[in-house]
Amino acid sequence: MKIAVIADVHGNSLALEAVLRDITNENPDLIVNLGDLVSGPFDPARSADLQMSLPAVTLAGNHERQLLTGGTGASDTFARPRLSEEHWKWLGSLHGSLTLLEGRVFACHGSPAGGDLDYFLEDVSTGHARLDSPDIIRRRLVGAGDAQLVLCGHTHIPRVVMIDGILIVNPGSVGMPAYDDDRPVAHVMEAGSPHARYALVTRSPAGWNVDLRAIPYDFEAAAQQAEHAGRPEIAFGVRTGRMPR
Repeated sequence: MKIAVIADVHGNSLALEAVLRDITNENPDLIVNLGDLVSGPFDPARSADLQMSLPAVTLAGNHERQLLTGGTGASDTFARPRLSEEHWKWLGSLHGSLTLLEGRVFACHGSPAGGDLDYFLEDVSTGHARLDSPDIIRRRLVGAGDAQLVLCGHTHIPRVVMIDGILIVNPGSVGMPAYDDDRPVAHVMEAGSPHARYALVTRSPAGWNVDLRAIPYDFEAAAQQAEHAGRPEIAFGVRTGRMPR
């Protein structure tokens, strides 16, 4: 069993196309898309079309919820008028979490216990992401049932963490390698390079093998899309994997 895991495309169709080419070469048994699909200063409609066409299990992230409930953040405001009725129907059909492969795999956007805005693996109290303590991560696992593999997104930081024999995988962000936020405190998330990220997770006799992939693509073209949308800070992040200081 080979699973391709993508998350946090954020409307960046150029990054998504590069990731999908790599996934096609790998011929996985399953593709799982963990949400935050179209909200971002790139190409929401093209990104939606690509993701709708995938033979994938697709979840809603916090940005899908915000789009559907009238959120006024810059990424949602940019995406909303660019989506078709078909796109809206698709977004409204998505679930926030799913149990897969007869309970062996649990997929969510944020965390099983805390919902789509919860940082599962990270502590951002210092203003930057660092790996949280095992006890806190363990509490956030509540709700994953008996899954031995838990897939999550939201933070845009690729990670593989083991807690009590449960493997937690965040593939990183396909389309937005860095961002800042003021919730729960002011902080930045930075992958450190502009690559489009995803993960290949393969079941072997010894357990789950995880390959965190960083895929090059035309970063500059995506950055220019963000600049044209009036988001120079996102353009900087797309070029560098960091936020401007």
